[in-house]
Amino acid sequence: MKSAIMLTSLLCTFFFSMHVNAEMKVPTAKETEQWRVELLEPTKNKHFAQSEKGKYEVYSLSVTNQGNKAYNVNIGAFRNEPSNKKMFGLAPQVENEIMNTGQTFSFTNFLVKEKTEELECVVTWEEGPVTLKNGKKASGRKYKETIVFTP
Repeated sequence: MKSAIMLTSLLCTFFFSMHVNAEMKVPTAKETEQWRVELLEPTKNKHFAQSEKGKYEVYSLSVTNQGNKAYNVNIGAFRNEPSNKKMFGLAPQVENEIMNTGQTFSFTNFLVKEKTEELECVVTWEEGPVTLKNGKKASGRKYKETIVFTP
């Protein structure tokens, strides 16, 4: 009986003191009708950011337009932190005036804090410009898709 209590208390101590430190599984990809977003291994180059054990991991992100031609494309990557509802930007947002079908944009070696629970890629874009009755051109309908990666 004594050994069972000891074993139970030892296991409880072990499990409650565990530090959750899940890394994202790479390579992995998620697709929508319009976009293919891939979370990739970082580039092995000493001139780019590298992982630092206990602080942050490094990943690369690739976003490919697999749908119709997209205009005024904005791509942003964000991460969260435990016990915080805010999302923190990972890299400068990228703007591309036109992204043709098959065209890809890559974020190379961006840092992600180790305890991150979600990595979010937000893509916004517009349909092609429309011509109004008076002959002026106006922006097309706006769209937004959010792709989330979890450990």
